[in-house]
Amino acid sequence: MKFSDVLARTTALVGASLLGSAALAADAQLWGAIKGPDGARMGGVTVSAKAQGSTITTTVFTDENGDYFFPPMTTGKYEVWAQAIKFETARASVDLSANRAQDFAMKSFADWYVQLPGDEMLNALPAGTNDEKRLKNIVRKNCTGCHTASYPLQHRFDEAGWFAVLNLMKRVNVLGTYVPDREINGTIETHQRELAQYLAKARGPGETSMKFNLRPRPSGETARVVFREYDVPVGEDEGLPYKYLPHNGSDWMLGTPSGMNGANGVHDAELDLDGHIWWTQAHPTHTETVARTDAKTGETKVFTMKEPNGYASNSHGIIRDPQGYLWFNSRPSANRGLRQGLVKIDPKTLTLTKYVPPEGMSYTAGSLDWDGKGQIWVTSPDGALRFDPVSEKFREFKSVAYKNELGLDPVYGVAADRDGNGWWAGMRYDKINKGDIGSGKTTEIKLPPDAKELQWLTSDEKNFYATFAPPDFNTPVPWAQGPRRMGTDKKDDVLWVANSFGGNYARIDTKTSEVKLIEMPNPEVQQPYHVVVDNAKAAWTNLWSTDQIAKYDPVAARWTLYDLPTRGTETRYIGLLEKPGQPLQVVIPYSRLRKIAIMSPRSESDLAQLKSSAR
Repeated sequence: MKFSDVLARTTALVGASLLGSAALAADAQLWGAIKGPDGARMGGVTVSAKAQGSTITTTVFTDENGDYFFPPMTTGKYEVWAQAIKFETARASVDLSANRAQDFAMKSFADWYVQLPGDEMLNALPAGTNDEKRLKNIVRKNCTGCHTASYPLQHRFDEAGWFAVLNLMKRVNVLGTYVPDREINGTIETHQRELAQYLAKARGPGETSMKFNLRPRPSGETARVVFREYDVPVGEDEGLPYKYLPHNGSDWMLGTPSGMNGANGVHDAELDLDGHIWWTQAHPTHTETVARTDAKTGETKVFTMKEPNGYASNSHGIIRDPQGYLWFNSRPSANRGLRQGLVKIDPKTLTLTKYVPPEGMSYTAGSLDWDGKGQIWVTSPDGALRFDPVSEKFREFKSVAYKNELGLDPVYGVAADRDGNGWWAGMRYDKINKGDIGSGKTTEIKLPPDAKELQWLTSDEKNFYATFAPPDFNTPVPWAQGPRRMGTDKKDDVLWVANSFGGNYARIDTKTSEVKLIEMPNPEVQQPYHVVVDNAKAAWTNLWSTDQIAKYDPVAARWTLYDLPTRGTETRYIGLLEKPGQPLQVVIPYSRLRKIAIMSPRSESDLAQLKSSAR
């Protein structure tokens, strides 16, 4: 069944007149040096600049000599600020009417704990005894399912306070919403008292048991990148007195934002072939289904697919196929009786066309990918669907064990290989399914348990977990791997799976189904969410529990981690745009902050040219 959803409403949420006139002006260069309180140069400092009236923030990092160099920017008045953990945010107003140098002298910051990203907070939790290791693992796997660890741990509570926080958390759903009659998180319920005691010693009113060993600031390759972050307007029907978030994580001294007050909704984001950003709205709204943000001006246009009840269909996953079309899954916002479908976007004509699976077939769910045969794969609640854009027909594949004696195993991530087969994850029970297009059958791979966590279990815990039925995929058992979203190398027979609770990649041979686990550099605190593979075979991921992304080079067996400029990003997707003769662009949506970032690398020769120009 096919019908076209011609654009029901296109709303320009951001006036571009000021930005448009600025774009006609000549570019200018901004650079400077950063010194600490002792006068020494500081490398790896985050330096950001935002033109007055703009929705775009550009960020660079200082090099080993403490110097920073922005790419050429349009002339005008800018707010510029420099940040590093343990130091106050340094600010300046700059009139960039011509090339300009702006130096900063950093001052020490006493309450620097609020500046920390999630991995630093988790890393500092005590793990000196077996009990502490066991409880730290429970915190990591059960208290970061819908927010980063820096959000609660930036605060201090006594034992009664942490007990009350846990009382709320054990009834929070996967969207981070408190539901009074929701099935209780049995893990938190069982360990609530000892968790409250553990957290009160770490982040209570008295002396802390946490031990901080901060990772180094960016250097070398990771300090040469450039970020462009785009502010996304809050939804029209939020009824808020502001158009853009007043606290969006750009000032680390304010801590990690809550993700409330209109901040959420941006889930996935992808670039079209012209470099413009298309993003999905994952929360109920009357106005937003998907949106397009202009990469040059920052102007955002909203596309609304109306439902009979007045709500807009919302969305979740989005991909770009090799022809340049974008695809997302349409989801009913409030009326769950409506059939969910697959939607194609033509970015040239701004036309949306929706395809709905026929009656008797499962509807579409949340994640998508394209295979080497030109077909589109999308998850369903109990498996995956393969859609042929030419014949406009769906083909259905079911999970091997969608139901078991403990409950359902709903599907989340999906990927497709170069041979046309589909792969999808059952996150609750650590299973990967393969839909074979030749036989039409589905096979299943069970991931090995997180073995290092099994050794800390007590006998009582072993008895409890023997019959434990997780209420959802965000309430895992201690040894869970938690396969979320994944990606294939379209030029090789390799599937990469982001195991968010295990802190590793699962590398699966798509021919033999052989599984190899590759740990993150610090698997106890780094939780990958989604994997995408570039043309050089590097597997990129977003570390959703902290403000970093990572790249794994399988040839050199080397990880590279890049710091994001914002606190509380909680990214759930990562996308790539590679075009001949142009720098790689990595797109990272900030799901709780109404912001989207694009990162591009710079070579040593790029920096050398900027330095020469500055001199």
